[in-house]
Amino acid sequence: MAEPVYGPSQDPIEVMPVVVLFQVFPARPSSIPDIRDFVRRCLAESPLTEEGNREVGETVFRALLDAAGPSGSIQVAFRIFPEHVEVDVLHSELQANAASPVQPRPDSSVNGAVSAGASGTISPVSTGSSGASEAAAPAGGTHPAALNAPGASFVHLGEDGQPANFADWMSVSLRREGLTQEAAARLLGVSVKTVSRWVGGATEPRLRDLRRIQEVFGEIPLQ
Repeated sequence: MAEPVYGPSQDPIEVMPVVVLFQVFPARPSSIPDIRDFVRRCLAESPLTEEGNREVGETVFRALLDAAGPSGSIQVAFRIFPEHVEVDVLHSELQANAASPVQPRPDSSVNGAVSAGASGTISPVSTGSSGASEAAAPAGGTHPAALNAPGASFVHLGEDGQPANFADWMSVSLRREGLTQEAAARLLGVSVKTVSRWVGGATEPRLRDLRRIQEVFGEIPLQ
């Protein structure tokens, strides 16, 4: 609980305890399990409800897709306050270095931060490339700059009733939509060879590719 202290002018100054946690990950879908574990660890002692924690996790993944570039690394940073949680998701062209935080370049994508009050209210926002995007929603409140993020279902690969890996999910999705690899390549803006390698399990899509996959198939396959 915050306690007031007094400065030289005797005006009260509110001191708010905060825990700051961050970690840097390669900007690849294979990082998603590690990111999920990091998010869970950060939220283990959060003031949010179980539903609020779940919504924060899903919003973080949406922000990852917005922030991701063709290469480089992603930093996920949590600020945990007594009554709410703030999250920043930042992209850098630099490779991931666990010893140091990401330092975004002026032209790097910096999109998608979320905040949730103790009631589980989530407010995703997006800013330009000049700095970290941020939202602050008090308990039970909604940030005035809230952005309606496009809806998508999350497919957790390997769980009961779900494809075991991305290659299997891609094959199932193509059959479900009645798409050839050539047609899927045109819709996704990639080469036929790229789709073929995805289906064959030779390579995985980049995080940025997952954004387009979501737009086409309405699902985000998470490892």
